Amino acid sequence: MGPQGLHGMLGLKEGNDMKNKPIFLGIFLFGLLIFSGCCGETAPPGMVPPGPEGPGVVPEPEEPEVVPREPPPEIPKGILVDKIPAGADVMFVSLRYVLSDPDCLDENYELKDNFINDPDCNALIYAPDSQHASPLQLFIMDIETGHVTQITNTDCFFSSGQVVDSKTIMTIAMCSDTDDNGRINFQDEPDIYLLDLEKGEMDCLTCEHDLIAVNNPDYSSATGKIVFSSGTGLGMNNHIFTIDAEKNLVQLTNDSEYMDFDCSWSEDGKRIVFNRLPQQNYPFTIPSQVWLMDADGSNLEKITNGGPTSEEENHWQLYPIGTDADPDLSPDNNEIVFSRLRTGKENAPFGVYEMAVVNVDTKEVTVLDSNYANMLPEWEEGGVLILRQIAGTTEPMDIKQSLYLYKDGSFEDLEGYPYNVFPLGAYSCSWVERE
Repeated sequence: MGPQGLHGMLGLKEGNDMKNKPIFLGIFLFGLLIFSGCCGETAPPGMVPPGPEGPGVVPEPEEPEVVPREPPPEIPKGILVDKIPAGADVMFVSLRYVLSDPDCLDENYELKDNFINDPDCNALIYAPDSQHASPLQLFIMDIETGHVTQITNTDCFFSSGQVVDSKTIMTIAMCSDTDDNGRINFQDEPDIYLLDLEKGEMDCLTCEHDLIAVNNPDYSSATGKIVFSSGTGLGMNNHIFTIDAEKNLVQLTNDSEYMDFDCSWSEDGKRIVFNRLPQQNYPFTIPSQVWLMDADGSNLEKITNGGPTSEEENHWQLYPIGTDADPDLSPDNNEIVFSRLRTGKENAPFGVYEMAVVNVDTKEVTVLDSNYANMLPEWEEGGVLILRQIAGTTEPMDIKQSLYLYKDGSFEDLEGYPYNVFPLGAYSCSWVERE
C-alpha cells in the first residue's frame, strides 16, 4: 500500500580473535623447537632451553599496531551520480545514510552497538512527533555484489523511485513543507518528478495539475507513461490516472462507488492492475479488492473479493481485515502477486500482511508467507522484490524492516544488519530494467 497508505489518500516512525593469538604462537614455537632438534632438555614454562649464555625468557609477542580509523567523509549535498551504475538491479529509498553520521559512531568511528537507543543517533532517525527526522533518499543496489550506491542527498523526502533510462529516474517525492511543521516528510503533499541525473534537475510532472494524495506511481517503458492514483478533493475519491513526460494527464477510472489505488503496469504495457476499496463509512470493515483493466481503462475485471474477515477482528488501524493491497502482474500476465492483511494481533506493531498470488483465470489464491508484514511486491524475471517488516518484540534493535527477494521458493534479506533495523531499511523498491 506504500508508506502513506490510506492515511495519505484520505488526508487523515565480530568477534575479536586477538586473545587467542599468543596460544597459537606458543604452539608454533614449541613445534619449531622440536623440529630443530632443541628438545634434549625440558625448559620451564616461559623459558627457552639453556644455551651458551644461559636460559633466556621468551619475548612477549608484540601486539599489532592499531591504526585509528578515519572519520567517514561527509556526504555531499545534491544529486550524487550522473548515471545509473552498471550492474544495478534494484532501486529503493532508505534512511540508511544516517548511520555514517558522527552522531551514530563511537570514538573509533565504529557504529554504536545500540544505535537506535543512543540519544544522538536516534535524534537523526526520529523527530519528537515520531515522524522521520531525516529525509528518505534514493539508492541503487547490485544484488550479486551487494554494493549499494546513494543517488541523492537533497532536502526532498523521496517515497519511491524507478529507473527510466541510464540518466533518468521517475520518483514520487515531497519537496516542500506543505503542512508548515518545519520539516519535510510523509505528512507533506507528494508529487511525481522526472530526475535528470546528468543535469541534476527535477522536473515536476503533477505540480501544475489540481491533484492531491498522489500515490504509488509506476512507469512503463512499453508505453512511456506513468500510472498512479490520486484524488481531486477531500474524501474517498482517489482514482487511476496516467501522465507522460510532456505532462499530459488522462483519468482512467471515475466510479463513485470505489476508491482506486495501488496500481501498476503489466510488462507489455497492455494492462493495469490496481486495488479498489468500496465506499463505506469509517471504521472501514469491507476490504479492498484486486482489479484488472486494459491500459485505456476499459474491460474492468474484479480478481479478488478481499480476504476473510471475522467479528472478533474486523479492522486493524485504518484498514479492514482482509484488505488486498500492492498488486503486481507476473511477467507472463497470468498471475498477480499482492499483500493481504490477515491480522493486526500478530507481528505487532506491523500486523501480518500475507504475500499471496492469485491466478488471473481461475481466481485461485496461493499464500506464500503468512507470518510477517510483506509489502509492495514487484514481480520480474529475477523474482519478487518485497519489503518485509518483522517484529513481535519490544526491543527496538530487534525490530526489522528490509528489502527481500523471493525466488525459487525462498526469501533472502538483501540488506542485512545494520541496515535492516527498523526504520532504516528500504521503504519502496523497483527492479531496474537493463537497456
